[in-house]
Amino acid sequence: MMKGIAIFVAVLGLMAVNASAESCAEKQQAVNRLLNKVTEPIRSYFTDLKEAADSWDPKSSKCNDGHAAVNTLLQEIEDGRVLGQKKIFSLFNDRQREEAIMLVNVLMACEDFESFKNNAAYFRERMNEGEFVYALYVAVSHSDLTKSVILPPLYEITPHMFCNTEVINKAISAKMTQTPGKFRMSFTGSKKNPEQRVAYFGEDIGMNSHHVHWHMDFPFWWNGYQMDRKGELFFWAHHQLSARFDAERLSNHLNPVDELYWTKPIAEGFAPHT
Repeated sequence: MMKGIAIFVAVLGLMAVNASAESCAEKQQAVNRLLNKVTEPIRSYFTDLKEAADSWDPKSSKCNDGHAAVNTLLQEIEDGRVLGQKKIFSLFNDRQREEAIMLVNVLMACEDFESFKNNAAYFRERMNEGEFVYALYVAVSHSDLTKSVILPPLYEITPHMFCNTEVINKAISAKMTQTPGKFRMSFTGSKKNPEQRVAYFGEDIGMNSHHVHWHMDFPFWWNGYQMDRKGELFFWAHHQLSARFDAERLSNHLNPVDELYWTKPIAEGFAPHT
């Protein structure tokens, strides 16, 4: 009898684990699809997301704020106040950052993943792509609903933010001709400029990707949510980056990085070749 009970309990536990794994996989798939080709409409074969984008009513979602965030963003869109699609988004533009945070608030207020997913699909079609990607990354990083989701590195979603135009054009050409290729990305400046000795560090894709993801984990604008030791970790991370940069400079016969003076001209500007 006891053996039968033990087997029954084990089966129930296995079913629960399988259900949880399936739920995690579904969430991961939904987020991956929401980030697929973000500058284009949601694909029709992503049936649930496409239906949500076309006919979902955000006011029907389950939210813990009485739909305050949803109503605010819907009103801004209806009034035509949000940044248009295909426009350049900058987190350091106060208004554009405010719009992205509106979507973060919508997603963070969702009480179940169905509402989270459908709201994301609905607003993806109605907001600037840069604002959408930023808001989705921040929300997925911090929401209790998406703790199991692994976000793809941003250079896979917005490669134009990490590679110069020459590389992007070569990749497009290879795709159009169905010809595999390896593209060597040269650094942006002239070899006559001594600063190019450390371009391998400043223009490293992995390091820049880590930096931008770190700022999504610890947004400078964050308020209203508890974040342990935010200021301490902010200082520590940037101190480590600066110390490593100085070490690289010294090993390349350059002086440690100088302070930035707003009143003095910059000796050598940065041309990212975007």
